[in-house]
Amino acid sequence: MKIRILIVDDEETIRLSLKEALKDLGYSISTAATGTIALEKVKEYKPQIVFLDMRLAGENGLDILPKIKEIDRKVEVVIMTAYGDINTAVMAIKLGAFDYINKPFDLLDVEIIIKRITENLKLQNKIYLLEKEKEKEVNKKIIKGNHPLMNEVLNKIDILSKNDNVTVLIRGETGTGKDLVASAIHNRSIRRGSAMLKLNCGAIPQQLIESELFGFEKNAFTGANNRKRGLMEIADGSTVFLDEIAELPMELQPKLLRFLDERKFKRVGGLEDIEVDIRIIAATNKDLEKAIEDKEFREDLYYRLNVVPVYLPRLRERGDDILILANNFLYEYNCKFNKKIKGFTDRAKEALLLYSWKGNVRELKNVIERIVILVESEYIDSGDLPLEIRSALSVGNGFSKSRQDEMDSKLFYAGFSLENEVADMEAYYINLALKYCGNNYTKAAEMLGISRFALKRRIEKYFYADNNNV
Repeated sequence: MKIRILIVDDEETIRLSLKEALKDLGYSISTAATGTIALEKVKEYKPQIVFLDMRLAGENGLDILPKIKEIDRKVEVVIMTAYGDINTAVMAIKLGAFDYINKPFDLLDVEIIIKRITENLKLQNKIYLLEKEKEKEVNKKIIKGNHPLMNEVLNKIDILSKNDNVTVLIRGETGTGKDLVASAIHNRSIRRGSAMLKLNCGAIPQQLIESELFGFEKNAFTGANNRKRGLMEIADGSTVFLDEIAELPMELQPKLLRFLDERKFKRVGGLEDIEVDIRIIAATNKDLEKAIEDKEFREDLYYRLNVVPVYLPRLRERGDDILILANNFLYEYNCKFNKKIKGFTDRAKEALLLYSWKGNVRELKNVIERIVILVESEYIDSGDLPLEIRSALSVGNGFSKSRQDEMDSKLFYAGFSLENEVADMEAYYINLALKYCGNNYTKAAEMLGISRFALKRRIEKYFYADNNNV
């Protein structure tokens, strides 16, 4: 596509000679003798470059320049002046001109300016395309779902992306998408121009975490042959995501607390305070309140991190969101593996909804990827699902026929109590889970899909208050 250039000059000789010279160089050229005509041409001709004379008949180029930019802020304006007034040229640059050129000018000088602008336009276009690609990648990973619990999460992401200095604590089971939420908050904030840096506090040896976070000075310890900048220093102006924050060593927690309070830190072995502008997003799947009770996590650090908490629900709590996510992953892996699977049968959908999904969204994603690789049919049926997911159908459809008949007949007994029936059923499954887990409350609560606290309350209610239920 030809570069479009508009020449604005009240001297006909300059207009025509510059027009012919630039046309011979392969550019598309239009001309205007007045500021008024020039503004109309900017609207209609949509030039990428405007050569604007400083002094038109009865008009000043500095008055026209802002009007051009108002019409199209992307158009590059070059001021032409015969007076060599450096102050005027500086003013033109401040008003948005790309450059200026003195009359009389050499055509070679004009060519050089045009090439500079052309390279700049190519660079801007490249940046625009890269940003669009990045936006596509972000949209691919965007959190999907219509459940009220997820709507609350999405609403918080929107609010937190606009308040970029607020510390965030993301909590949820493994596989619920905590890193995805952190990325969404960062990528929608004004810090998105810089990459978010991540540190998994549980994946690095404890003795190395401090130097990874804060860096170290030369000779700070054996092997420190050179100064090293830490994550906090490198991420200045960006976001640091501290995953598995509950694994942060107790001896390092006061230093992180001080950083959160002052946004200053010292390198290991350093004496100088380093001040940075960083947003901290932390995440954990652990019970921090219990960690505080067990003296494994500082209470003051917890409150400093927990400025705005974001709780991610378990996948099994999100209802039909399971099918929304499953279809999204199906589309993604259809594209990746060049498949044309159209969807899921009703039986497969029922199994997906009944399964407990202890690995949450990550487990669902892995399951769909595996199925898309293996299945050749148009639709995914229940038989294509892993055995543990298919098994949910038999459990989800109720009890055995004899047990179902027994339950049906109870409804017509005198003195039937739904509350008592539910209590008996809860007590039965709690007792079964405890036996299976060797009376380990934490594991039993996980198996039952309730919190450890809720399990203890039910045990007190059913077993200590009424031994007949055991």
